Amino acid sequence: MLALLSLSGSMDMEELTARLHLETGMAMLQQGLLEQAEEEFQSALETGLEYSEALLGLGMVSARRSSWTAAEEYYRRYMRECPEDPRGYSRMAELFLDTGRPDSAVSMADSAFDLSPGDPDVWLLCGRTRLELEDLDEAGNWFSRGVDHGGDTALESLVLLASVHRRSGRGHEARDLLVPAADAGYSPACWELAKVYLDWEDYMRAEDAMRRYLLLSPDGTYADSAVLVLEELGESGEYMETLY
Repeated sequence: MLALLSLSGSMDMEELTARLHLETGMAMLQQGLLEQAEEEFQSALETGLEYSEALLGLGMVSARRSSWTAAEEYYRRYMRECPEDPRGYSRMAELFLDTGRPDSAVSMADSAFDLSPGDPDVWLLCGRTRLELEDLDEAGNWFSRGVDHGGDTALESLVLLASVHRRSGRGHEARDLLVPAADAGYSPACWELAKVYLDWEDYMRAEDAMRRYLLLSPDGTYADSAVLVLEELGESGEYMETLY
């Protein structure tokens, strides 16, 4: 009996230790501390194969390093270990999008949806894969679903739905979606709104939207592009005010 209790306690401690390594690894990854995150995931994996979630973490670390081959191998190992978990398919779809393989990304996103049809993050991913293939109608359907659902993905879905409208020649519909989000301080909406105004050659409003984007996200994904466009507008004489 004492031996059984000791074994049970050991297994509980092992599980606690592995879970702690996994949670610490994810926290380190979110902070961009890739080496520390990798060490934590490796430690969790060494505890036992049942902690295969660490494979997902190692794949995410490799993807952040743009080590695509290593990331793909980790994700595939995770999918073999946990074939019913949609996260492996979602991460693989993201990897295929990042490496210019949208057809493969669609297949993986669809697999994630089959496993988790009620997940708004998966809807967003399905829409992004279709958008990459210029399947605007299907992409719009996915993004509309996310907007209607609300929640954490609603604003990102809204901006992407506006992008679909803009690319489809429905700029006014795009603007109507974007203005409230931009006024509320959602920076990606400001950037997409600037593109609507640039399409209309409304350079004054485009300049204002880009400045708002830079104010909200000075180090954002599109900050360099916004600065470049503002400088080009100033140099071209289309809009005389420059960034400086």
